[in-house]
Amino acid sequence: MPCRLLLADDHEVVRKNLREIIELKTDCVIVGEAKDGLQAVRLAKEFEPDIAVVDISMPELDGLDAARQIRLESPRTKILILTMHDAAPIVATIRKTGVHGYLLKSEASKNLPLAINSLLRDQPFFGLPGAEQFPHGKTT
Repeated sequence: MPCRLLLADDHEVVRKNLREIIELKTDCVIVGEAKDGLQAVRLAKEFEPDIAVVDISMPELDGLDAARQIRLESPRTKILILTMHDAAPIVATIRKTGVHGYLLKSEASKNLPLAINSLLRDQPFFGLPGAEQFPHGKTT
């Protein structure tokens, strides 16, 4: 059975590109697409996807706050944060939310399928520089 995936990004062109990568390189079915954080939370609650790919910077509710709410509304959903920021402070902030992975947008075409497969195997995927400073999701 294919995995069920939710895409959340406020830029339609980004969602389109991510959708193409997912459809071509994974066995996942996209069950919903959100253009803001509030919509992402609503769709996660409605569809209970296996994975939610969430942009860190979105209107209405940013990606980190959306991730926190998704964890409450759909606790089995694995969350992968997408970001264009690779500074160490943002790495620590992302990790503290309890998400299951994150990935630079610039690496999505190459590493998004790998990240999705890692999460499906219950393995975290933290693909930003500095991630090795916080093994196994621990930031303190």
